[in-house]
Amino acid sequence: MDNNKIDKFTFYELYADILQGLDDTSAGKLVSYICEFEFTDTKPTDNEMTDKENFYWSNLSDMLEEVKETECAGKKPKKYNLQSKHFTFYATYYKAMKLMNMKKRGTFIKAICAYMFGREELKFEDKTIQGYFNLCKRKMDLTKKRKNSASRGKGLRRGTSAGKDEQRSMEVEEQQPVPSTEEQNTPTQREELTYSDFRKAYPDIQGKLFGMAERYITALDWTEIAAKVESDEELRKEKDIFCLVKTYNRKYAQKG
Repeated sequence: MDNNKIDKFTFYELYADILQGLDDTSAGKLVSYICEFEFTDTKPTDNEMTDKENFYWSNLSDMLEEVKETECAGKKPKKYNLQSKHFTFYATYYKAMKLMNMKKRGTFIKAICAYMFGREELKFEDKTIQGYFNLCKRKMDLTKKRKNSASRGKGLRRGTSAGKDEQRSMEVEEQQPVPSTEEQNTPTQREELTYSDFRKAYPDIQGKLFGMAERYITALDWTEIAAKVESDEELRKEKDIFCLVKTYNRKYAQKG
């Protein structure tokens, strides 16, 4: 395989199931092997793996290679996406892991999987791990919001008779619990995005804001813009940040 550089890959529930069955140190080592292969194209050697790690790796490596080759070609691995729940794993999660020892890496990846697949947000006694998780959580929440918006859009376009295959292909669709009376009377809190957060979340949007347009960096609500990008097809087609801002202002900011 060519030494392709990527900044994200598809993480499947199958991986999470295996990691959950390992102790934290072993889970930290296995997820490190997966990330090193995805982000640096480096494979573990038999000498550095235990027999159990070798067993899991030998069964996962073919799938990892096939999925990576497909994603590096700019395509979606539909075969696996239909078979298993999944989410987008960003390089920033692995950057956080590399600041920890193997045991803490295992604790960290299990927490990510619990949050993305089971909607269970774990709390850590180790405040350093908690801090890393809180920083990555913003990205994870945005992944959920983007997928949920896309899923709702498909439902509107295709009606209520979506097939089982489409349902299986959805990435960990977040099901909202019914709020209590107290929660209903409480103003909704949003995960606030800065301009920098927005640019990181949408790397395909190019260009920059300069001159008089620099005021938009702090003057606009980038959380609201992100929501509009997901729901507005015209905005979603804009691939230049200045054109995106102009279209957003024309359609929303200047109303009323």
